[in-house]
Amino acid sequence: MDRLEKLFRFKPTQIILLSFVMMILLGTVLLMLPWSTTNNAGLHPVDALFVSTSASCVTGLTVVDLHNDLTFFGKIVMLFLIQVGGLGIMTLATLAVHTMGYRFRLKESLVLQESLNQGGRAGLVELISRMIKYTLTIEIFFAVVLAIHFYPEFGFEALGYGIFHSVSAFCNAGFDLFGNYDSLCKRNDDYFLMTCIGLLIILGGIGFTVISDVINRKSWRKFSLHTKIVIVMNLALILIGTLLIFAVEFYNPDTIGNLSVPAQLANACFTSVSCRTAGFNSFDLMQTEQITQLVMIILMFIGASPLSTGGGIKSTTFFIILQSMWAVFRGKSELTIFGRKISHELRDQAFAIFTMGTIWVVTAGMILSVIDGEVHELEVVVFETVSAFGTVGMGIGITSNWSMAGKLILALTMLVGRVGIMTFMLSLLTQKTSRIKYPKEDIMIG
Repeated sequence: MDRLEKLFRFKPTQIILLSFVMMILLGTVLLMLPWSTTNNAGLHPVDALFVSTSASCVTGLTVVDLHNDLTFFGKIVMLFLIQVGGLGIMTLATLAVHTMGYRFRLKESLVLQESLNQGGRAGLVELISRMIKYTLTIEIFFAVVLAIHFYPEFGFEALGYGIFHSVSAFCNAGFDLFGNYDSLCKRNDDYFLMTCIGLLIILGGIGFTVISDVINRKSWRKFSLHTKIVIVMNLALILIGTLLIFAVEFYNPDTIGNLSVPAQLANACFTSVSCRTAGFNSFDLMQTEQITQLVMIILMFIGASPLSTGGGIKSTTFFIILQSMWAVFRGKSELTIFGRKISHELRDQAFAIFTMGTIWVVTAGMILSVIDGEVHELEVVVFETVSAFGTVGMGIGITSNWSMAGKLILALTMLVGRVGIMTFMLSLLTQKTSRIKYPKEDIMIG
């Protein structure tokens, strides 16, 4: 108990960051063990750290072929890291100690409140219980469905394939067991598989509060403002992404140009869904047009929704920024959405998250470009950086080529993207409230 009290002397944001770091280190050690790899040598420490970070932060970037390079034990380790990383170690730890009868004190409740991105402490344990229930229900259902679908191809191994891909897709991790880094490229005519994976990605990416809202309230008028914004933004981003990717790649024979129009639309829609935070791809991203890569970079940077298994700056953040800019152009001092007023503090946080996220991506991209020695084009390096920050995991064939320094930069970027740029920065900085009031003076901008 004394150790627990010492732990909670840290700030909530520091505890959240520390929990992910500890899980990453555990995964690193396990993947370095000889029985984790098929060559009985274990992964190199830096490769193990990179892959463990990618799995714990549900990203999907990898420097090893899970199917060919990892043993059954190594795959189990990856599955464990993906599941715990998707839900968050604080979430699972909370449920465990609560089940044992432990009552949370104020400081501990604040940690949970911060990790779940909640404004109040009421009903935190109930929320966590619902998160676990929804997760298990959805993952088990789709694991069975996928196992039946895989059975003609893999036989009794289909159950393992069903479980792994159900968890990987729902947690928006993007790891697969098909081998040779192909993801779904050789299965882009398997519309049932793409539909199941796509639904899992969407359910994992909209957030547990939205799932709960839809199940319990069942009416648009009764939905919370948060749920309405998430639904509108997800539909808009999926639709816009689908149409743009379809239009740009329509005549590209190296991607979807040789497919029928319905198949092109299906693959464009799957890509639009997946590149938000999941990382599965149904065609070779190295052959895509630059405009398509730019569209995907934007979608990856926006990411999923709060309290979900995805990363990025979050769809609600982007929505508030767009609405705030529109309000400024129209000369409105207050921001109202669906009949509700958004506070100035929330607007400031949204712009801060967007700005800090942009600065991190630009800085990390510049460092990686220097490390790369300009061997690869800048847009490819930026794509890789944003993919890590958005915990997407889509790569354009250069992930395994990074040096030790490059892998460490990407690993840190994945960690920042998973815990959230705001949480990461607050864990490093000390907040002070000043009682001094200064005179106001305007400056010229724009």
